[in-house]
Amino acid sequence: MRSPQAHLNRWGWAAVGVALVALHAALLGISDAFRYGRPILERPVVLLVGVLAAAGLIYVCAVFFLNRPARPSLAWWAWMLGVGVALRILMLPTTPMLEDDHYRYLWDGGMVAHGHDPYAQAPEAVQKGEAPDAILELAASSGRVVERVNHPHLRTIYPSVAQGAFALAHWVAPWRIEGLRLVWFLFDVATLVLLVGLLGELGLSASAAVIYWWNPLLIMQVYNAGHMELAILPFMVGALWLAVRGRAVLSGGALGLAAGTKLWPVVLLPALARQRGWSWRRQLGMGVVLGATAGLLAAPLLLSALGHASGLRAYASYWQMNDTLYQLLYTAGGWLMPGDPHGVARLITATLLLGWVAWLCRRPAASGRAVCERVLWIVAALFLLSPTQFPWYWLWMLPMLVIRPSPGLLVLTAT
Repeated sequence: MRSPQAHLNRWGWAAVGVALVALHAALLGISDAFRYGRPILERPVVLLVGVLAAAGLIYVCAVFFLNRPARPSLAWWAWMLGVGVALRILMLPTTPMLEDDHYRYLWDGGMVAHGHDPYAQAPEAVQKGEAPDAILELAASSGRVVERVNHPHLRTIYPSVAQGAFALAHWVAPWRIEGLRLVWFLFDVATLVLLVGLLGELGLSASAAVIYWWNPLLIMQVYNAGHMELAILPFMVGALWLAVRGRAVLSGGALGLAAGTKLWPVVLLPALARQRGWSWRRQLGMGVVLGATAGLLAAPLLLSALGHASGLRAYASYWQMNDTLYQLLYTAGGWLMPGDPHGVARLITATLLLGWVAWLCRRPAASGRAVCERVLWIVAALFLLSPTQFPWYWLWMLPMLVIRPSPGLLVLTAT
């Protein structure tokens, strides 16, 4: 016989699932009002924010006030997976709301799929007709994609693994965001499967995967906006799972693939390698494989940074948006060195981050859960210290929040 608390949890999860589906159906209903080119004051931005905040609040309350089953039943899995799939399906036909990064992904994917170097020139050169004829013909076939790439004066900032994902999306649906969304779904499912495996390895209930699968910020930023952050997650989770299992070389390779998607995962090496019982040879092996894999995959991007109009150099030198702590450091940098406040702020930021990593990893991790917690706190520091705190960057933390649900970090879903 079920206890009253069990009935409450059962109906609570049912109600939360229905509420999230209803709110995402509302997003589907309003998305067309955000079509490209419509004046911002004519778009229902306040309504959008209200729906997203409501979905985030319901989600956070469910995570912290409803119990998850220790041994999920088939019915639990069916409901959990079904609601998550429904949320994703509802976003597939939507118009991206307040976001346009996907045009860069579509253009890069078309370039790679047709055998062109995406790092060779900025989209602005194509817009001005200053590109080879083959690329101009490709641009003509893209519709208005190349015209809508943001910051067109800069060359692409995405490493090789990301470029491969963009090219796959082009093969699935040329020049359409639906191709990106379908490719991200493959990465999404892979992340979920790896998370379930990691939870089992750590002795935790697989039902905690609902924290990942139902997260409204993930649904919005990946399946509506099309952001590519999801492409990092299966490699990062896979590297962590392999490290917890003691597979150092394979873990280093997986982390190298994550860094080949975006460069920042290299900072996780000390957290994964510094484990109790690991010899220096094992740690060195992981580092060498990571360095070789990431170096090979990131080489085209890093070499492009030496030339004119490098997106990577611009991002690393002066990009700044939505930040708080960095703004304080930037202000201090203006006092210390008025000619280069960004240089001072970035140096201080890097020092703080590396110092934090060194302090966290000063002793070997005693367990797999300790490794996961270290990764969470490193990524949280990276996000909070970053000069660019975009909502989709928060997704870097989400898999680790499944292992260690931090109220302060999860509440950002709603805020």
